[in-house]
This record gives sequence, structure tokens and C-alpha cells, in this order.
Amino acid sequence: MAVKLNPIEIRNLGTYGLIREASVDDNLIPDGAVVEAKNVHFDRIGAVTLRLGISNLHGTVSAGYPCLGVHNAFHSTLLVVFSDGTNNDIYCYHYQDPIYGTYWGKSLEDDTKDAKTRFVDFAGRTIRVNGVDSSIRVWTGVDDGPSYWEYSGDPINPQQLWNDDDPIKPKFIEVFKSRVYLAGDSKYPDRLFFSTVIDSSGNISWLLDTNYVDINPKDGENITALKRYSLELLIFKPNYIYRFRTSGVDPDPLIKIGTRSQESVIEGKKGLYFHHDTGFYRYSGGYPVEISKPILDFVENISYSNYEDICAWKDNDHIYWSVGDVTINGETWKNVVLRYTESTEVWTVYSYAYRPTWAGEYDDGYEIRRIFGADNGVVYKLDDGYTDDGEPIGYYFITKWYELGSILDRKVIQEIVALMEKSQASKVMYQIDDESKWKDLGQTQEFLTYFKNLNQKCYRIRFKLAGISRVEPFIFKGFIISECLNEGKIEKL
Repeated sequence: MAVKLNPIEIRNLGTYGLIREASVDDNLIPDGAVVEAKNVHFDRIGAVTLRLGISNLHGTVSAGYPCLGVHNAFHSTLLVVFSDGTNNDIYCYHYQDPIYGTYWGKSLEDDTKDAKTRFVDFAGRTIRVNGVDSSIRVWTGVDDGPSYWEYSGDPINPQQLWNDDDPIKPKFIEVFKSRVYLAGDSKYPDRLFFSTVIDSSGNISWLLDTNYVDINPKDGENITALKRYSLELLIFKPNYIYRFRTSGVDPDPLIKIGTRSQESVIEGKKGLYFHHDTGFYRYSGGYPVEISKPILDFVENISYSNYEDICAWKDNDHIYWSVGDVTINGETWKNVVLRYTESTEVWTVYSYAYRPTWAGEYDDGYEIRRIFGADNGVVYKLDDGYTDDGEPIGYYFITKWYELGSILDRKVIQEIVALMEKSQASKVMYQIDDESKWKDLGQTQEFLTYFKNLNQKCYRIRFKLAGISRVEPFIFKGFIISECLNEGKIEKL
């Protein structure tokens, strides 16, 4: 005899974020996790929320070309680097100029095409390196134009990086304990150069014959990133991290996990995060800890050709990595961004209309904006508006399987209720047992949407919600299986 069950509430969606079935068998996935998610997040614990959109920051900078550098200079000035097809140019964003209004101005023209460009601020200057051009350049911050980009003289003295008419051309730069550190020169790929300590006049100098250290040149790899963290300067190679403390460097690779991308390395609230070939890691002073197990199949399907181009950014509680297109089980996810929440340690996946190739923060003197330069010649503001610069945001998520008691008992589901704040016409579907086909329930219409007279027999069930949005993000609060019978064990002869 069938027994009527009390209403079954599935009201804790996203509590454990995204846990892919490739990582954990469904029987062990906790209630509240979702197994697929696109363009939704779980910041409101127990609910699923559509992400916000992006909007362009004052039009196109260099149409059709990828961003190759982003820097928030100490003058509350945004610098970005784009190719124009022939050379790289550094652009300065002028916000509400009293004479010319808001515009993108070319600050420095005709660097080498397609060279990744990195910056630091030091001694009242912004220093540019790209690993190719014959001199590092030093911006005064006064105005646009080559005359404001110094290549000699105090306070940085870049002319001292010339060695017998053969200049040091560093790719990587960092500031650590009142010195500037350089690495990535093609002639000395394992060498870390450092300046003198800044003197009382605010100047540094370079002593190329003495002020350097070679970072284990016999390990078979070259330097790929520099990052200051706590009381250490970390020197990355693809599969190693060395720790430098001015008094010495690890003689052997004590940490056998590194990165291929300088831009994947970013400091958050709980440590230093970075990408390695095997996943995403957090370093907080000991041995790095892998954090990406829940999204293992995404990690494994990032294209090797994209490893060097992975870029990261952060906000108050999240770390983001742009990893390019990812194909899983024949489905290609475009312009994937993997998002990790530090406080709850959960993941989700975003897919933007355009690929972020470089990202950062911009303090315009009024607010701190998160921005990224894309592969189409445009700089975008993150979490701004309800579309991706006019393109609608496609979304979906899939819950884990719910057995509604014993998997041995067959249930008859008569009624399901979907709960959604700021409801929009999202399509609700479900899947049962081992069937591959999704069955339609209908669309959400209001805060409580009832799906009646289903008479669906099953041993287990899971749900999918999907749609395309141009409006204010919804907050999906869960499902209630409000009418359900348990028929018990049904043995087949």
C-alpha cells in the first residue's frame, strides 16, 4: 500500500557550491551541492543567484586585439596595453578630464607587438617591462607621450641595466623590501636581478656584476613568475617554487609545484593562489594545498596552450581565473572563468561573452572597480549591469540526485513547487533514475510556481533550471516536492 510522504524540501541549494560528478560519486555528494552550474553563484548561502553582467569602459580601445597588460598606477590612473596589429601601445584612461572629458589616450606608442607587459610602482614612478624592448621604461605620471616615459636617470636609473651594449630585458618585476627585482631575461632565464635599497634621496642603482642570484639553473626550468608574499619573495618555475628572503634562496626546490603563468598568481585573504598543470593551489607559508578537486574535470580539460595565458583577479571574497574555452564531454564552454569563494571554499563556473585576457582593479579616486581587458580590444567593468555589454546571460544549474528516502522504494511524485525571488521565465526540467532525457515541468512565473498532476514514478530525481536573462538577477530558493507517495519495493518478475 502506497504511503503519503510529508513534503520534501530541497532548500539548501549551493551550500556546498559546485561539486562535479567527475570528482565525487553522487552518493557522496552532500545535499545542497549542485553538479553543474553556469553563470550562477552561491554567495547567499542556501540559494542560487544569477551573476551580474559586464559593461564596456568608455568604448573600444583597439578593435579586435587582445589586452596584454593592465595596471592601476599610483596616480589613480588606469594603464592598459593593446596591440594595434603592428606594435603594442600603452593607453591611459582619462576620467572626466576638465578639458577633454573621458577618453583613452595613448601614453606610450610602438612597443614590440604582442609582448606581455607588466608594471610596478616604485619611488614615485611606474616601471614597465616586457622582456623584448631594449630598455625598461619609467613613467612620471605627469601626462601622455614618450617624453614622460624615461629610459635613463634618477630615480630608477634603467640605463644601468645595459651590460656592454647588451641590455637586460626582463619579463617579470616585483618590489620587495625597498628593492626592485627583475627576472625573465632571455640570456639569463634563471637569474634574479635586484637593485640597491632605495637611498635617502629616493633613488636606486643597478650593479649587474654583483646584485643577482641564480635560481637553481640545473633544475631544467626557467623563471615564470615573481610574487611578494608575507616576508618572502616567491620565485616560480613551471613545477617549482623557490623562497627568497634577501639573505638567501632555497638551494633546492622544496616546493615541487609551480606555475606557467605570472598572471594566475594572486593574493587573497587566506593566502596566495595560483594555477599549476595539476590544478589550482593556495600557498600560505607551508606546502601548497590543492583547492580545485570539486571541479576536477574542468581543470583537466583546460587547454595546455592556455596555461601560460591564464589570468586571475579578485574581489572581497572571491578569486577568479580566466582559462579560455573548455570542452567537456563534447560540449564547449566559451570564455570560462572559474570562481572560488574564500570564505565558504566553494566553486562555480562563469562563461562570459568575451574572453578576459588580463584583469585587475582600478581606483578612480571615487570607487574601486574590478575590470578586465578582453580579446576584442575592449576593457570591461565587472559586475555592472544585467547583460554582457548587451549580450544576454545564459545560465543553468543541475542539482544532485535525490532519492527521497530509500533508493529501493519507488515514489510517485504528484506536485512540485519552485521558489524564486525576482522570478523570470526560467525553464524547469527534471531527470529520473538512469534516463538521459530531461523532462519539462514548465517555466517559473512568480515567487511560488506549482507544477501539478505529474504522476511521475521514479526511484530518484534531480532538477535543472535554465534560461537567458537581460534583467535583474533572480534568487532561486529551492524546490518542494509537496505531494509524493512511497509505493515501497516494487520487484520485477
